[in-house]
Amino acid sequence: MEPAPSQSLQPSRSFADEVRQLLRLGLPIAFVQFGMTAMNFVDVWMLGQHNEQALPAMALGNLLSWAASVFCMGAVTATDPLLSQAVGAKDHQAIPRLLGRGCLLALVMTIPTAMLLMPAATWLELFGQPTALIPEAATYARLQALGILPFLWYSVLRSLLSSHASLMPQVLTIVLGNLANAGLDWLLVFGNWGCPELGATGAGITTVACRWLMLFGLCWFGWRDIGPHLLQLRDRAVRARAFALGPLWRLLKLGLPIGTQFALEMGVFAATGLLIGNYDAAQGVAAGDGPSLGGHQIAMQLASLSFMVPLGLGMAASVRVGWAVGRGDPAAIKRSVSAALIIGATIMRGFMLLFLLLPHQLSHMLAAHEEIQNIAATLIPIAGVFQIGDGIQVVAVGCLRGMGDVRSAVIANVAGFWVIGLPVGYWLAFEQDLGPAGLWWGLVIGLSVVAIRLLWVVYRRAEEKRGRLSVD
Repeated sequence: MEPAPSQSLQPSRSFADEVRQLLRLGLPIAFVQFGMTAMNFVDVWMLGQHNEQALPAMALGNLLSWAASVFCMGAVTATDPLLSQAVGAKDHQAIPRLLGRGCLLALVMTIPTAMLLMPAATWLELFGQPTALIPEAATYARLQALGILPFLWYSVLRSLLSSHASLMPQVLTIVLGNLANAGLDWLLVFGNWGCPELGATGAGITTVACRWLMLFGLCWFGWRDIGPHLLQLRDRAVRARAFALGPLWRLLKLGLPIGTQFALEMGVFAATGLLIGNYDAAQGVAAGDGPSLGGHQIAMQLASLSFMVPLGLGMAASVRVGWAVGRGDPAAIKRSVSAALIIGATIMRGFMLLFLLLPHQLSHMLAAHEEIQNIAATLIPIAGVFQIGDGIQVVAVGCLRGMGDVRSAVIANVAGFWVIGLPVGYWLAFEQDLGPAGLWWGLVIGLSVVAIRLLWVVYRRAEEKRGRLSVD
């Protein structure tokens, strides 16, 4: 599954060759992304079998924790194009400096983000969420504060490995993480083998433990590629350049638009979840069952799983485009962009058909409670409608990032999601009485606008002369 770096770093000779090389790099990355979401999928499945409150509580806690940390995830992603372009330019001396800066930036941003999650119960009360769900949801969110740092460091190390086409360590680590997650969930959610039965709190503990395990696992399996660069930071001169405030500030400035784009995209889904929680509360769900929120979480989990495939492909496209920029090869940039977009749209067509044709079967697989199943079954086909647009926009974002354009996605997200999608969804849900389905149709409209805008931008950027990024 791991391509030889010498082969992967070579420019493609034709469009067909580009497709082969992109798939060779992209499929393992997509597998890793799919595996990361599969861990959350297992959480949802087990909590869906536990009781009616556990899944909605986890949905709220998960939503809040991701909303707080998603900006940090985007900011450290700035290391992606820098590393891939450095590898493409054969600037090996820049790599340990970028690695050190990425890890330091992750550490600095973790502290205020973790503090934001401490008053989780207060946030949920302010957002008008069902009262009975708040204690367990807040506990879940506070636990996630302990998992922010390992997740961000894991992301930086993954960027380093991907820029070197070192994929097997990532694959082995995600398999290990999924096995550990399933086993710990089984113990802590249901209280098997004498462990306490903790429900959503147990799933939160499992998530944090697995993030630390996966960080150490990635270091272990990928030490051949990580170690030489990490050990160079022992040199005082290298360390001084890596941790200098000027380059660190420029890395943060490069990461700000990416973090903003991540926050805007995650934010619109978080806002949708909170509005659905408001809808449940307005319907008089005093017991805290949150059926609409539970159904929303199931549909979101399925959409997130499918999204991981084009996300992985977009990450691979970012690497391939970054290599081409580093080499100064405009023809390879155009081939990578076209191949990635065509593959992404083709793959997402399959997920679209799956969601349109089998909504009831998918909802029954993830929840044991009839009301949650029925709501999920109405939302899953809507998720099917936006699959192709979702795939195109995330692949386009990856291509733009590889070229060094980190701002166009921000503009597209503001216009598509926040100016058009969310207001239309709110109007359909609360003014036209469509409920959660109305909010999801708003997501369809927003994603379509974003995809069309980014499709136009990425082809325009591919025609321009691209220079290499630098923060030194």
